[in-house]
Amino acid sequence: MPDVSWAEGLSTGAALFSAAAAGLALKISNSATKAAEASTTTAQAVAAIERQRWHHDLTPQISATITEAGSDQANLRLTFEGPASLLRLDAVEISIRDDGYTHIPSTAGGPSQEDLDAHVWGPYRFKPGIDEASADGRSVPAVPVELGAWRQLLLERTRPPLWQGPNSDGYWRSQYDGAPVRLWVRCRREGHEPWLLTLNVPVRDVPPQGD
Repeated sequence: MPDVSWAEGLSTGAALFSAAAAGLALKISNSATKAAEASTTTAQAVAAIERQRWHHDLTPQISATITEAGSDQANLRLTFEGPASLLRLDAVEISIRDDGYTHIPSTAGGPSQEDLDAHVWGPYRFKPGIDEASADGRSVPAVPVELGAWRQLLLERTRPPLWQGPNSDGYWRSQYDGAPVRLWVRCRREGHEPWLLTLNVPVRDVPPQGD
């Protein structure tokens, strides 16, 4: 077996050391990359949480009252009360929610699901043709609202669907006497995700004269 010179041994040792150092450097580099990726993921998660918190803190504060106006009508008044940092909403859209029960076809030849979905199941709806309300009284168009401003809309009592027959008015009304009007309020502001609010608004009697 040939002898290995001191120089050759040193060269081989240096090569092995260089290979080990390169492997260690690669391992450190990979660890640093993973740490950076983990740090980025954490930063993104924290930023997302902060955005959600900020969005929640800016949730519009909308107050609503409904007062009977006689002749089976009522006035709905909504006021944009805050937060002050919003100053305005680019669009506020209001629609009537149903009573919360499930309405599905129950008999053959009866109303279809489309018929049931088209009817407003609750005590009041928007008066069609007034305030640009939809033909079914379900909704009114979105409008911009400034902080502190209010919007008043006309409501009318709902009627039973035609398939319940001509003598169902009394039963229909008794179902919803004292029930609140359930609303969706959709608010939009440029630069922010939309907000969807749910309001259950009781109907107040007309106050006596002089009060």
